[in-house]
Amino acid sequence: MDLRKQIIDKIEKYEKIIIHRHKRPDMDAIGSQYGLYLLLKENYPQKEIYVVGDLNDMVYEAKMDDISDQIYHGSLVIITDVSVVKMISDDRYNLAAEIIIIDHHQNDTDLPDVSIFYRNATFASAAEMIIDLARFAKYKITPEAATYLYGGMVTDTGRFLFLNEASQTFELAAYITKFKPSIQPFYDYLYTEPLIKRQAKNLFSSFEITRNGVAYRKNSDAILKQSGLDFQAVSRGMVNQMAGIKEIPIWANFTEDIENNVVVGEFRSRGITIVDIAKKYGGGGHNHACGATLKNWDEVDLVLKDLDERAKRND
Repeated sequence: MDLRKQIIDKIEKYEKIIIHRHKRPDMDAIGSQYGLYLLLKENYPQKEIYVVGDLNDMVYEAKMDDISDQIYHGSLVIITDVSVVKMISDDRYNLAAEIIIIDHHQNDTDLPDVSIFYRNATFASAAEMIIDLARFAKYKITPEAATYLYGGMVTDTGRFLFLNEASQTFELAAYITKFKPSIQPFYDYLYTEPLIKRQAKNLFSSFEITRNGVAYRKNSDAILKQSGLDFQAVSRGMVNQMAGIKEIPIWANFTEDIENNVVVGEFRSRGITIVDIAKKYGGGGHNHACGATLKNWDEVDLVLKDLDERAKRND
């Protein structure tokens, strides 16, 4: 049976549904999670639908629910845009009766007792998978839901630069825009920023280069505090300061996370598969955009050695 049909059957079975996604969300995590929430609220008004997780400046206008453990009992949990335990925001998913994962990354799941693991790496974003599910189910789609789902597509494809199956992505983009998403206000939210943030980017304009052309930055906790930006704005937000340089095929951004005593790495490439290196260090993602949480700066140097060797082999 089609996994989409199985997911719809589970949704229709449960009266309580709680939607999770990964920690430190990007717009695809929020777009797929909150877009699905709005779809289910619209199409199953009699059900209790909740969204949970941490917040940052990538949530647009989404608000998370503060719910008790009791609500999880007898509920269905749906986790979008992540399949790895340590990356899921709010670990109470294990209190639910059943769990569904909807993810477009290439990672296997290490969650025990998952009822449905719907993974499809041909989709360039988790939001695309939710759009495809909504079209399959013939759900009514509100402009607000369309905004979040379109937003997840736009950001995870880098404004349609990074595509797995181009025809599939553009077909789903054409479908979701029929429902009148608020494109210009959303773009204004994404692509305009406070002056202080633009000026802070100057702190992250320099970088080092390995022997074989891997650009990288090591951001200490001190520079993070000096910038005045939140962690996500530096870790993920500054990685592409090194993008678009002809001589640089791979680039990486490493940011110290004092609170959790780790270093978060974001890796990007142009035409070179590097996701296996991310997986080697417990991370994952896409072929050309991935990351990993690293134990310390010594492990960062090991990652850089591997990335440099990959760049050399693909010279």
